[in-house]
Amino acid sequence: MTPTDRYHAVEHRHAPTPRIVLRRMYGGGGEPVVLDAACLLAQYAVSGTDTLLVLDEDTPYEEQLHLVLLRDDRVLDHITIGAPYATGAFRPVERSIDTLRFRFESDACWTLAIDGNGGRGIGGLPPGASRRTGPLAPRYLKLAHARGGGAPK
Repeated sequence: MTPTDRYHAVEHRHAPTPRIVLRRMYGGGGEPVVLDAACLLAQYAVSGTDTLLVLDEDTPYEEQLHLVLLRDDRVLDHITIGAPYATGAFRPVERSIDTLRFRFESDACWTLAIDGNGGRGIGGLPPGASRRTGPLAPRYLKLAHARGGGAPK
């Protein structure tokens, strides 16, 4: 996974609800991608046309981090991390071909792994995380976390 600039924000708002509209920078305009977030923090090329977007809502004391996997301008998977009255700032720690380790919300170290084939099943998410895609949708993103700097569980 490598940093990229495939997408850029063409519209964003903070209130009454966060919303951002993204378009591809290269290879034709494509369809706009509309997400319930306010700021594009980072983006990573994963494989082929897959792109991992890291966004937030830019709301102090109610911060939500959005991890979105796109393929050809289509949302494959979307996980949100956050809790009421929580603050957080995204800080990448390390990355590999299909894994991103980062910090968000105090001392929690999160690991996001990408399954390009989209597995199915009843896999849970750590406390504080929720999936925005339906319960029967393929799960391309796997999330784990550990308090402190330890290895994720």
